[in-house]
Amino acid sequence: MTTPHITTAASEPLHMVRAELNVAAFQRWAGRGNLISRSAFDDGYAMHCLLVESFGELAPKPFRLFIPRDRNRKAALYGYCGSDAGALKEASALYACPLQQAALPPSSIMSKPMPASWKQGHKLGFEALIRPVIRRAKGGQRPGAETDAFQWEACRRPKGEMELSREDVYGRWLADRLQLRGARLDRAKLTSFQRTRDIRKRGAPATEGPRALMQGVLTVTDGGGFHDLVTRGIGRHRAYGYGMLLLRPALSSTNP
Repeated sequence: MTTPHITTAASEPLHMVRAELNVAAFQRWAGRGNLISRSAFDDGYAMHCLLVESFGELAPKPFRLFIPRDRNRKAALYGYCGSDAGALKEASALYACPLQQAALPPSSIMSKPMPASWKQGHKLGFEALIRPVIRRAKGGQRPGAETDAFQWEACRRPKGEMELSREDVYGRWLADRLQLRGARLDRAKLTSFQRTRDIRKRGAPATEGPRALMQGVLTVTDGGGFHDLVTRGIGRHRAYGYGMLLLRPALSSTNP
C-alpha cells in the first residue's frame, strides 16, 4: 500500500541563514568577554552569546558551526530563524559592536525561506550534531543531572552484557525524538563521536558530555510536526550549537 503524500502547511515562516565566521575575531571577542577559560573554550556557548548580543530576539536557534581545520578554508555559521537576512543585518547594525561585526560580517549574511509545507511520506536525508543525554529522575520526582544515553543504557545491564553499540543507543535516542515531532527514522549512522567540556553559564565550570554527529534517512509522518522539529531542533542544548537538522536528498545520504 502506497503512503499518501499529504501536505501540511507550516504555521510560522522559517528561514535558513548562513554567515561567514572570522575565527580570529570571534576568539578575540570571546577572550575580551571572559568566555575563554583555562580549562575549556566552548565555541557553541560563545556563539550563543555572540548571536544574542548581535541579533537579540532574532538570534538563530538552533545553529551549527563549521570550523575547518584547514585555515585556508572559511568557517561558517548556519542556523534557522523566523527572520531573513535583511532583518538580521538591520539588527546587527543596531546591536552589534565593531568586533562582533568583524566576527560575523553583516555583508556575509545570506538566507533562504524553508518550505512552507512538508509532505507526509517524503523521505529526506539528514545530518545532525546532537548531545544524546537523558535526565534521570532524582528521588522519583524532578529530573537530575544529565547522563550520556549510552552510559545510562550500559549501567542498566549486568556487567558484561551490554550488547548494544554506541551507534545503536544513539540511534534509538534519535528515533524517539523524531517520532515525537512528525518523523520516522529509517536508518542512521554515527559518523563521529567525542566527549567535550561545555559551558552553559559565564564563570561556571564546564561539564563533560557526548558530542555525536549522526547521518541517515528519515520519513516525514506529520507535516506540521516536522515543521516544528526543523524549527525547534533535536534534543537539549539547542541554543548552543546542537540539534540543527540539516536536510539533503535521501539518495545522496550516507548509507549506513
